Amino acid sequence: MSDSEKIYFYNNRELKHTTFHEARKYGYRYQDFENEKLIKEVHYEVEINCRTRNTYNDFVYEINRKQVYINNQEPDLLVEQMLDKCSKALFPIKIIPAADGTLYEIDNHDEIVKRWESLKNQLASYYYSEVAYKILNKVQKLILNKQELEKSLNQDWFFHLHFSPLYIEYPLEKAQTYNWKSPIFGNQSIAYKTDHTIVENYTATNKIIIYAKGKSTDERSIDEVVQGIDYPQAKLIGKPYTTLESEMEVQYKLYGEDRSLFSIIATYTTKISESKNKIQKIGLYHLVEDEDFRPNSDIKSRRAQEQFQNFQTMGDEDIIDLSKRLRNDIPHPQTDTIKKSQETISLFVDEIPTVQRKNSLEKFLGMFKKK
Repeated sequence: MSDSEKIYFYNNRELKHTTFHEARKYGYRYQDFENEKLIKEVHYEVEINCRTRNTYNDFVYEINRKQVYINNQEPDLLVEQMLDKCSKALFPIKIIPAADGTLYEIDNHDEIVKRWESLKNQLASYYYSEVAYKILNKVQKLILNKQELEKSLNQDWFFHLHFSPLYIEYPLEKAQTYNWKSPIFGNQSIAYKTDHTIVENYTATNKIIIYAKGKSTDERSIDEVVQGIDYPQAKLIGKPYTTLESEMEVQYKLYGEDRSLFSIIATYTTKISESKNKIQKIGLYHLVEDEDFRPNSDIKSRRAQEQFQNFQTMGDEDIIDLSKRLRNDIPHPQTDTIKKSQETISLFVDEIPTVQRKNSLEKFLGMFKKK
C-alpha cells in the first residue's frame, strides 16, 4: 500500500474497528527509570482473542496473561509472589469494550469469583503470615466487587493503555482532547489533558498511527501524590507549594484491515525533584511468527460501505473524485503482486518484531530492540 493513501473513515471522520478472528500473542514490557538508570523491569506475554457477541458492533476481548517476570526473574519476594499468584484468578478475563475502545464491563466476573474461591483456599494453606492474610483479604474484597475490580484494571498499565479512547472522531486541523488518569505511582494516578491526533495516511505497511500527548493538570504537589494524598492539600490550606510536572506521549499503531491493535509505545516523564525524573516506558507489540501475516478482515466490503455512507453527503465535485477512487480500488493482478512484495519487505524489516528462534527470554526481549 502507498503511504500516500488516505485513511477511510466513517461519517464525521469516525474511526471504528471490527472483531478479529485469530488468537494473537502480544509481548508487554514495563520499564521504570530514575533519570537514565533502570530501576525495575516487568515483562510477560499476553494472548488476546476477540469474538462477536450478539451484533456486528458488540464484541468481547478474552485476555489471558502468561507468567510475569520482574527484572527477568519470576517474582521471589513474598508480596510480589502473593500478588502474582492472586492475579491468576483473573485470567482469562473477558472484557466488553465501549464504542470508543475504553473498558466498559467485565463479562465473566462469576467465573473469576469461582476461580478465586478455589485459589484463595490453596494460598491460605500455603502462606502462613500476617502479611499474607492481609493481602488475601484485600484481594478478596476487590475481586468480589465487580465495579471496584473494573476500576482497578485501569491502574494496571496494560489495561490502561490497551483500553484507551481510540475509536472516536478525528476532526481535521484540531485534536480531540480527553482527560486521562494514568497510574504513575500504582494506585496513585496523575491527571492529564491529552490531545488525540491521527496521521492522515496509512503507512506503507497499511498501519494507522494515532498519537496521544498530554501534560499533567493535577493540582497536587509531587510529595502529596507520593504520600497518597488524593486532593491538593497545600492549595486548600493556602500553603505555598509547587504543582507537580509530568508529560506523557503514547503512539498507537493499528492494522489498517480491521483497525485492531498492532503496537503501543508509551513514555511518561514525571519531575520528582530538580535533579531527578521518574521515566516510565511501556511497550506492547504483536508477536508475529509469520512475516506475511495480515489480519483476516472484510476490508473491501467495509470500505465500500464507508464510501457509500460518505456518498450520501457529498457534493457533485466530491462524487467525481469518489468515482476515480473506486476505479483505483479495482484490483490489478500485476500491480497487486508488486505492492504485496514491497509491503512484505517493509513489514518484516521496519515494523514487525518477528519472533526469532532463540531461547524464550532472548526471543521476547529482542522484539523491543529497535534497529
